[in-house]
Amino acid sequence: MIKPLALSHCPTPLHRLERLSEVLGVEIWIKRDDLTGSIVTGGNKIRKLQYIMADALAQGADTVLTTGGPQSNHAKATAAVAVQVGLKPVLVLAGRDPGRRQANLFFNELLGAEVRFSGARTAEEMEAALEEAYQSLVQEGHRPYLIPIGGSNGLGALGYVDAYQELGDHDFDWIVVTAGSGGTFAGLFLANERAGRYETTRILGISPWLPVPDIADRIKRCLYECEPAWEAKELLLDDAYIGPGYGKLTAEAQEAITTLARLEAIILDHVYTGKAMAALIDYIKKGKISPNEKVLFWHTGGAPGLLAIQDRFF
Repeated sequence: MIKPLALSHCPTPLHRLERLSEVLGVEIWIKRDDLTGSIVTGGNKIRKLQYIMADALAQGADTVLTTGGPQSNHAKATAAVAVQVGLKPVLVLAGRDPGRRQANLFFNELLGAEVRFSGARTAEEMEAALEEAYQSLVQEGHRPYLIPIGGSNGLGALGYVDAYQELGDHDFDWIVVTAGSGGTFAGLFLANERAGRYETTRILGISPWLPVPDIADRIKRCLYECEPAWEAKELLLDDAYIGPGYGKLTAEAQEAITTLARLEAIILDHVYTGKAMAALIDYIKKGKISPNEKVLFWHTGGAPGLLAIQDRFF
């Protein structure tokens, strides 16, 4: 068993959202995983990377490489943690080079990461470009360690099996979390199941990227890697809040981001948590979550990415 590195500021705060709860008529709490680290390491990714980087070091790697979108939170966190542990970060980002370095792209450059743009547009193309970069690094004499999209594999998911333990003996009816690459959801789902709460606490994953069948497949792969004997159960996933596409701001997400900022002074992002909060609000308004139920919203970070689209707000 890999022992995780101690790089995050955990446990993270867990508290009630008093004003939002009053406005929506439902008791809503928040798990502040936006506070796991600094502006470059904070968010859900560092919990996964504590396991993944420990494995990279154990295997004698000198370089780590991963992929994501141009403003990927995971890529930025990977670069930052790699610097902390003395490894070279290589980021194989989707799409074309936008030219301007702002928000997460700025931080990647500041951290000294080698940034390559692959032109990839789909998850499959991103993974193919990542594998090609891995092979080229091997041929150059490096000892690279490949980290999948979002750090989402069985090893990374263990970070959220651990995170769930910070809730203690809770009484939440719902835990609402983004389900981007699947590892965070998988860890929480598995830990919730192990705690005997599958029937009493629903883990709702809001996809900001993939259709439900695709994200479900990724989550199940993580679950089987964590626990090969896992018996398949229904996963509660929703892809209705993606809007025009990954990373594209929706009106509902913008309203959710603004609402939480002005009621609770907590900042969400437009890619993941804004859409997850928009879903939570919509579920309450439609009666899918009832007034007598207690909800936990799991904040996975990403707010610095807002600086890439700030002109869209005001």
